[in-house]
Amino acid sequence: MSASEQVLTNARMILDDEVCQGSLVIRDGRIAAVDAGLSAIPSAVDCDGDYLMPGMVELHTDNMEKYFQPRPKVAWPGRPAALAHDAQMAASGITTVFDALSIGDIDEQSMREGALKQMVGSLQAIMDDGMARIDHRLHLRCEVCQPATLERFESLADSPLLGLVSLMDHAPGQRQFVSLDAYRTYYQGKHRMSDEALEAFIEKQLANSARYSSTNRQAIAAACHRRGLALASHDDATIEHVAESVEYGTRVAEFPTTREAAEASHRHGLAVMMGAPNVV
Repeated sequence: MSASEQVLTNARMILDDEVCQGSLVIRDGRIAAVDAGLSAIPSAVDCDGDYLMPGMVELHTDNMEKYFQPRPKVAWPGRPAALAHDAQMAASGITTVFDALSIGDIDEQSMREGALKQMVGSLQAIMDDGMARIDHRLHLRCEVCQPATLERFESLADSPLLGLVSLMDHAPGQRQFVSLDAYRTYYQGKHRMSDEALEAFIEKQLANSARYSSTNRQAIAAACHRRGLALASHDDATIEHVAESVEYGTRVAEFPTTREAAEASHRHGLAVMMGAPNVV
């Protein structure tokens, strides 16, 4: 066995259509062979019957933001935050992660917007320095109903890390919050607003949605198509939502909130991505 070759044996390997006990040969950083049975090579690594599987690709996680801001009003240094996030992803079996960053925040008290450049810069730095354990890409979650969304998107649209853009609308009556009662329950519970403050908040978000959503959605979709970036919908709830997403050229249906929307997305040929909140 050459210095550039490694053999893992006595592993339960998860393949396309079966799990088999066997050995894996890695040569020059690539899988060279998958063999049934144990290897007789003395230097082979005995996996002791552990599972061996392909690395997972995570398309949407807000995990990195939580490391940069672990508590309200607390900002963590960029490089340690990026490295801690990277380590947790690797430990979870993820080898490529699309780090989701919020562009245009409904919560005016949030620090996420101000930390955008720091998060992207820190992530790029650990990649450039060879300190990252896994591959990182950016997923920009664009809140189309917010006034600053387009400007902030454009400031990051040419990042070499950018690989996915999703169009979100968390305004009252939209997508995830088709029901205003559900919207009231969620935001009043999350932000502990009084009834009066909540109604003022709803009124402002409705005004923002009417003014910015359509314009931002069109502009961001067009910018993605010019750059060849993958575009995703988010939280589509109705057949009409799906039709609109298809019109804008989305390729991924991210977290449809109803079976109707998921089935419609599938019929239109969109890749349907689900998450635990949509399943359980």
